[in-house]
Formats: sequence, C-alpha cells, structure tokens
Amino acid sequence: MIRGADILAALGDEGFLPVEVPYLLDMEDFVRVSGEEFRRRLFVTTDPDGRQYCLRPEFTLPVCRMKAASGGRFSYAGTIFRKGRPGTRDEVAQAGAEIIGPHDAAETDAEILALALAITARAGVHAPRVLVGDVGLFAGLLAALEVPPAWTRRLMHAFGDTPRVLATLADMSRPRENASAFARHGDIVAALAAFQGEAVGDLFAEILAIAGIETVGGRSTDEIAERVLEQASLAAHGIISEDRAAIIRDFLDADGQRARGHLDATYRLDEAEALFTGLSARLAALGLPASSASPFAAAREAFGGRLAGIRAKGIDTADIQFSPGFGRRLGYYDGFVFDVTDPARPGIGQVAGGGRYDGVVRAFGAPDGFRAAGFAVWPERLYGVAP
Repeated sequence: MIRGADILAALGDEGFLPVEVPYLLDMEDFVRVSGEEFRRRLFVTTDPDGRQYCLRPEFTLPVCRMKAASGGRFSYAGTIFRKGRPGTRDEVAQAGAEIIGPHDAAETDAEILALALAITARAGVHAPRVLVGDVGLFAGLLAALEVPPAWTRRLMHAFGDTPRVLATLADMSRPRENASAFARHGDIVAALAAFQGEAVGDLFAEILAIAGIETVGGRSTDEIAERVLEQASLAAHGIISEDRAAIIRDFLDADGQRARGHLDATYRLDEAEALFTGLSARLAALGLPASSASPFAAAREAFGGRLAGIRAKGIDTADIQFSPGFGRRLGYYDGFVFDVTDPARPGIGQVAGGGRYDGVVRAFGAPDGFRAAGFAVWPERLYGVAP
C-alpha cells in the first residue's frame, strides 16, 4: 500500500521540494488553459465582488503559476475535487511532481516516466501497461501542412479524441454555409486571429456593451466573441484539400487499424519512428517548402531523442505502446504524454500519468528558456496492491 506521504518521501530522495497548494483557486486559470469544457467539472463559488473560485481540481496549473518565475523540482500530495467522472468519487487523493525551468526535454521526459514507473512498482505494479503519445508530432504535422490557425486550434482542441478529429476533418472538407458572409471581411478576420482570444474577446465585449448587450442566450460577451471569431476564421479560410486531410488521417492510423475495429491505432514504441518516414515523403510530394515541413521534422527529431532517453533509463521500449492519437482532455499538454495502468486491474483506470506542458509556464510569465513536465499518481487506486 502506498500513500501520498510515501510518494512525497520518494520524490524528496530525488530532490523534489513539497509545495502547499490552496484548496480555493481562481477558476479562470483552469478555464483559460484547459478550455470551457473543463468548467463543467469544477466546484465553483463566487465572492461578494463577483469573482469566481473553484475547489482545487488538480495541482499542475497552480504549481506552475506559483513557480513559473523561479523554477525548480516540486512535489505535491493532497485532495482534488472534480465532478462528473464516471465510476469515481468527486473527492480523490492525488500526488505527483513538476520539473520547471531550463532543461533538456528528452532527458526530462524520460526521467518523469522512469519516476512514475518506480513509484507504481513500489506500490506493487511490476508489469504495467504503458501508453505514450506526442502532442508535438500532431502540432508539427498541422504546421507542415499549413493548416490555417482557426482550423489548427479546433483540431488541437479535439486531439486525444480521434473520432472528434476525424469529424473535424470532414467538416473542414465541406464548404461552409456562411462562408460568403465572411469572405468579404477576410482581411479583418485574419488580422483579429493574430491576437490572443482574450484580447479579441475584450474588444467584442466593449462593442456589445456600447450597444447595451451583456449576455445573449446565457453566454457572456467574451464567449460570444470567441465563437464569432472562430466561425468567421473557419469560414474565411475555405476547405482543406483531400490530399492534406488524408495525411492527417493516416498519421492517426498508419496501417488501417480503425478499419479493423480498433478505437485508436497503437504500435510498439521502438517501431514508431518508421511510421513517420512515409508521411515526410508525402509532405515533400505536396511541394511544401522546406521551411514549412520543418515543424514536423523537428517534432520527429524530438521524438527520437526522447526514445533514446527512455532507453538510457533502462526502460524496455518494446514493452511500451505508442498511439499517434493519444492526448489529454486537459488541453495544456503540448508534447510527450503517457499513461500507466495495471493490467491485473483494468477496471480502475490510470494509476499514473503525465507529460510535457511548456506552454503553461510561458503563459504564467516564465523566463525565456523555461520548460515544464511532470506526472501524477493516484494513491487510492494503488491501495490493496501487494508490494
């Protein structure tokens, strides 16, 4: 049996310092970074001035906010509160670690995986199932294909839910009914799309406020603005060509596993690099300039470096599964992601998981060159496992 205190002690031996995170946190951090969908999973309260707070739904975002400027190796353990998770209580224990600051991404990705496996092994999970993915590969592919920003945002938001990605691709391939209404404003839409969504939302909110409009259909002015800008951007950019959509579909399912009834394609990690060679050749065949294809090439190089780092930690990559479409519902992951489950108890779900979220610390004002990665363990799911 392993508890949060045991995990903190084990992480302390590796140089991690425990951090205390308040129970009550600013709700907007979670909605802004993880998306509006996450709002439904929060326990929310409002202060007398109308500012909204939530019970702590996780540790990564608040630790990153607290430590983005200083950096370091930090650990945590405590209770989190989320509603609407099938088969679990709304109040559960979580423990884990964050590494924030300038570091080699490949080495650190390998380190957090090794630490998570060591802790779950200490709890008795000696033959885990490990599934890994790489959000950066998908983002790099979209950049190489020159997918317009509005469609890129929609695809990245759907990533991790392959049916939603495929549905979005189908939507991108159809002419939009309102395209003509926005086409004459294409230059304005493109200019607005270059700014952060919050800034555009503020502009729309002020325009609507001048007209005396605060909400429409229960949506706030900034939510309306975000939706209008997204729809305008999608319409203004037209449709995606089939040859480019096919590359995205084939990235998610290189050998047709979905057609054979598998929900998501998976491959042995040590064989995964070969999947990308054909995609790179197809990018070149489309006549894309080298500078456009470089994001995917850079993501492939990072993938290879991480693979070498994992091997250097003594982890057998033949026992690890890679899924090109594996992501997280918490939308801040932007690189390596992994899940650890116990095959002996498939019904309990993930016992540990984590990944990379460099963008989070940048959003919280980290110095140039700072990066972030970490993992979480669910102690209650490990109770009763024989060490």
